[in-house]
Amino acid sequence: MRRLAEIAHKHGIPITWGIEAASARAFATDLTEWHTAYGDDVMLMVDISPIWGSGTDADDLSQSAEHIVTMREKLPDYISSERDKVQRAIEWADPAVAGGMQKNHVLLYALAQVGFAGLWGYGWGDGADDGCPFGCFFPSADKHNFCGTPTSRIVGIPHTSLLPIQPPRRSEETETDFQSKVSQQGFDCYVANAGWNRWSAYVQRIDPVAVASLTEEQLNGLDGYLAHVQEASETQVMSLSDAVRSCQEAGEQTQPTFLLADPTVESEEGASADSGKSILSYYDAECQLTFEEDEMEPIQVTNYISPPVSSRNGAEVNLPQIESFRPSRSRSQLRMQFTVESTKAMPYGLAVWGNHTGLTLASSNAQEVMWLGNRLLFVRVNLQAGRNEIEVVLTI
Repeated sequence: MRRLAEIAHKHGIPITWGIEAASARAFATDLTEWHTAYGDDVMLMVDISPIWGSGTDADDLSQSAEHIVTMREKLPDYISSERDKVQRAIEWADPAVAGGMQKNHVLLYALAQVGFAGLWGYGWGDGADDGCPFGCFFPSADKHNFCGTPTSRIVGIPHTSLLPIQPPRRSEETETDFQSKVSQQGFDCYVANAGWNRWSAYVQRIDPVAVASLTEEQLNGLDGYLAHVQEASETQVMSLSDAVRSCQEAGEQTQPTFLLADPTVESEEGASADSGKSILSYYDAECQLTFEEDEMEPIQVTNYISPPVSSRNGAEVNLPQIESFRPSRSRSQLRMQFTVESTKAMPYGLAVWGNHTGLTLASSNAQEVMWLGNRLLFVRVNLQAGRNEIEVVLTI
């Protein structure tokens, strides 16, 4: 912890430490010193399994209603008790964010009841959290890994920010190594996407236990990476609590979020994970969409508002298809007409790859048309069952 704190504080970067009662007592002196001098913060790590019993998936409708009602009564008191233990050890501690690997909608309810604002530890593409967005979002009050209404007041936070071209890392896995190249490429990608997002966050998780085993070269890599983060003019480094407040100020609903990632991610050892194509990932309060470069139709759709009945993660299996695409040009206009067939009403989107800078939107019946720099035009639509006619008219 002290080695990590020394490197981060050298660059003026505050750390949010995940602690529970025992670690609060053990590290109270260090945490207080770092809080006073560098703005370090704490989040309360919560393990609900001892009080919940076997299985923690309250989002599963097979859980008994009686058990869920009982947990709605017990969990707020349990969480308050755990927070009180931390505050007795560290007087200044007033955690607004809880951390937990086991989650469900009852935990979200309990956290809101006792005044928490955020829940850290979401694993994109991982186990019980599968289906959740890759970034910060407002979970559904009924399903912890979905966006949608009714909306929880709690902000869901990823355990670490990944790129869609990287394999998902299980949220409970300890990072055995810190790879500065991989982290810097991920950070740079999020910075490059900042221009077309109203708000987004990059979360870097570093395990202090892993820091103890880093070589001198790896420690230098960590130092260089954190220096790079602090020097980026587009970013503001902050604690998780401040990030949650900033997310809430951006709006009461999950903000539309884009992440366009180019294909190659190099590891410290020089190996690369190369899909050969750029990947566009997108989410909002109604869906999550994934596109491959040069493909207009999404290759994956996560539906938060009308998911398949049997789908626990919202994944659509029978994706709508473009029946026809009819572009036409006149002297001052580019008209694009799409016909999309869908078996049901659902959120959807199209990606028109290519440089459309210099053109502006003249008219469209789409929900939203968004330029992602000179890379592509994103068209967000809500489909109805049957044939859907979509038109986008651009003008010089």
